[in-house]
Amino acid sequence: MTYRLGVDVGGTFTDLVLYNVETNEMEMTKTPSTPANQAEGVRTGIQILIERLGVPASEIDFFIHGTTVATNTLLERKGATTALVVTEGFRDVLQVGRQDRPDLYDWRIPRTEPLVPRHLRFEVGERMLFTGEVHRPLDLNDVDSVLEKLREAQIEAVAVCLLHSYANPEHEIAIGKALRKGLPNVSVSLSHEILPEFKEYERMSTTVINAYVSPVIGRYIGNLTASIVDAGINSDLYIMQSNGGTMRASSAVERPVNTILSGPAAGVIGSVAIAKLAGQPNAISVDMGGTSFDVTLSYQGEVRQTQESEIERLPIKVPMVDIHTLGAGGGSIAWIDPGGALRVGPQSAGADPGPACYGRGGTEATVTDANLVLGRLNPKRFLGGRMDLDVSLARAAVEERVAKPLGLGVEESAEGIIRVVNASMIKGIRVVSVAKGYDPRDFCLVAFGGAGPVHSSELANEMDIPRVLVPIAPGVTSALGLLMADLRHDFVRTVLRAGADLTHDELGARFGDMETEAIERMSQEGVEADDVTLIRLADIRYAGQGYEIEVPVPSGQLGAGEMKLIVERFHEAHRQMYGYATLDRPIEAVNLRITALTTLPRPELVPAELDGREDPESAKEGERQVYFHGKSVSTPIYHRPLLRPGDLVHGPAIIEQEDSTTVVWDGQISTVDAYSNLIVERTA
Repeated sequence: MTYRLGVDVGGTFTDLVLYNVETNEMEMTKTPSTPANQAEGVRTGIQILIERLGVPASEIDFFIHGTTVATNTLLERKGATTALVVTEGFRDVLQVGRQDRPDLYDWRIPRTEPLVPRHLRFEVGERMLFTGEVHRPLDLNDVDSVLEKLREAQIEAVAVCLLHSYANPEHEIAIGKALRKGLPNVSVSLSHEILPEFKEYERMSTTVINAYVSPVIGRYIGNLTASIVDAGINSDLYIMQSNGGTMRASSAVERPVNTILSGPAAGVIGSVAIAKLAGQPNAISVDMGGTSFDVTLSYQGEVRQTQESEIERLPIKVPMVDIHTLGAGGGSIAWIDPGGALRVGPQSAGADPGPACYGRGGTEATVTDANLVLGRLNPKRFLGGRMDLDVSLARAAVEERVAKPLGLGVEESAEGIIRVVNASMIKGIRVVSVAKGYDPRDFCLVAFGGAGPVHSSELANEMDIPRVLVPIAPGVTSALGLLMADLRHDFVRTVLRAGADLTHDELGARFGDMETEAIERMSQEGVEADDVTLIRLADIRYAGQGYEIEVPVPSGQLGAGEMKLIVERFHEAHRQMYGYATLDRPIEAVNLRITALTTLPRPELVPAELDGREDPESAKEGERQVYFHGKSVSTPIYHRPLLRPGDLVHGPAIIEQEDSTTVVWDGQISTVDAYSNLIVERTA
């Protein structure tokens, strides 16, 4: 037998799914993350799975990993000491940026500090025109001088971003060779390799971020690879990308900027696939773990993608799933601000020490502590009973940190914590839906992550979302999503040509060159050319516009008919996005894109026969007091593994399982569908 393993490391828990390719069976588990060395938590989880199934580690022949290491490195500013080499006269592009203010009406807000301080930014004499023509040859004496200064600064990584190198990388290549020869132990990132696309500030920021996190990712992947070898697993290491595809670990070390949203992207892939099977193509996916709350919208089964995003106001211009992230997880800390108002997050207790109820020395009141005080979590069934929660510690933390300062009761304070964190999550859901022209009432709320199902039914009530879907294993949906992803690489080239000047022969030749590069990259991943699917896209805009729209381009030979079709697609896309199209206005082709895909074996979720019993009594395990709307209510408790397709659970009710807990409110009913998902809907 052969097995495929998906491992998602979060801020609080590490989730694992082991899939048997021959029998289409899966086994899942969660284990606390180990921030000091995340490979330790991964090793512990693997050991739990192989012992539970009696599977030799050598039978695991595919290992894919979703990680937040790059994200956390960037957020916490714990990356490498990084230098930047630029064209003479452009030393301060990283500081100046787009000359906009973080808040238009607040001049006191400071800008985000660049990752590279000014004394580590170095200039070299050279100048390339946007046409690719050399205006000023590269001054090799400047290169030697910079090399000496870099040695003195004892930097760990260096980014090189020269003006218009996307059009002609000759000078960057020369500098890269000199740096790699003169500083063999230093990570070097060249902008034409990371992002061969125009817009100097965004290209420079993305290249710097790549350099900044590269040594950290390299060490992490090295440690994890060693752990895989020690465990006896017979597989290369694959890493989830921010775009929802996978790549080999060697590619991730070269381009770690592509892993910034590695973990959250996996959850989106898994949740959207599950929602489509359940007949819910319009889905708002909410992933609430121990540290963060990630929300994404998919319309008609298509996951929204973006070519540009920001983390801590630092631009990142790489393809990624369009995810909005908040510091609102189960470990988010409740605190009182100077004005006496209750706040929750973004600070998190993380995995160590974790919420107060973990009994590991934590004293702060967290969302998990509040849910435990309210009776919504079972202190004896957390992680399937492998980890006990201490109610007395949770009550003490809520009382000391929130109840006493506000002059409230412990339960009242706990409900206040939940209301505050829910308000933050509702705001996040509105950002991806209402703010972008979508009505949440037309969507299904797909809740996953260990804490997602605890809050989702209440969120749906607040936003009039008619339906909540809780997957069969919500706590490990991100790990499951890893096993549903394709092997993928994205390529981009800037053309900046007026539509009237770009012939079909030239366009076909440019795409042909990119497709050759894509096939070569996929062959490095061990994929045959016949197994690669190539998707063509073009970024197009009206002449004079500052932003462009991504338009599909026909594959194969291009002629006059295909060129006309591309223009028509652009006008239609512009009309859909902005409400109008100007058919007689000239257009510009800005960037050409290629996406290379290869489908990997993935778990097949098979529907069960509905037996029509609609009676969950065999899954009922008694009752306990749970707080709803300020009142303690005797609430039935159900063990989810004993529920069968067709069963109906009327609220209020608590449905427990190893990796999560689902809260069903009064006025709601939960149905187990053919795929064993919980579908929670209002009864009136």
